[in-house]
This record gives sequence, structure tokens and C-alpha cells, in this order.
Amino acid sequence: MLRVDDDGTGVPTGKLEKIFERFYWADPSRADASGSGSGLGLTIACAIVRAHGGTLTAASDGPGHGATFSVSLPEFDFDGSSASWH
Repeated sequence: MLRVDDDGTGVPTGKLEKIFERFYWADPSRADASGSGSGLGLTIACAIVRAHGGTLTAASDGPGHGATFSVSLPEFDFDGSSASWH
């Protein structure tokens, strides 16, 4: 399990599931004036984790409370004969 905690603005509870969708911005007003930030970062991260048999989740107590992102990946034996979750 890999867990990343941040102290950013947080994510409103009703928007947690949507933040992994392509081009989704939980708060469009935070868009960078330079146009950077396409809304693809979490979508790409989620796709990579899923391609390796894992899950990527997000949790937040709402605006002003930051967010926690967790990655779980299966543990495989080197001979490839079995896998288990940790």
C-alpha cells in the first residue's frame, strides 16, 4: 500500500468519485492562467494502477482538509504462480 496525504484544498465528498474521470476538475476556478493542467493526471495514474491489477482511491474530509490518495497493488511471486493482496 502506498499512501499520499496532502494538505491542499481538499475534495468535496460528492466529487471524490468523479476526480478520476477524464478532463474533470473538482474546482474549475483553480485552473492555471497558463492553461496547464488538463484534468488527465489522476485518470492516467488510475489507468496505470489498474493495468497492474491494483486500485487507486481518494479520500477527503472536504474543502480545507486536504486529501489522501492510496494505491494497492497485488504482490506476485517471482515465478508468477500466485498472487496475494497486501
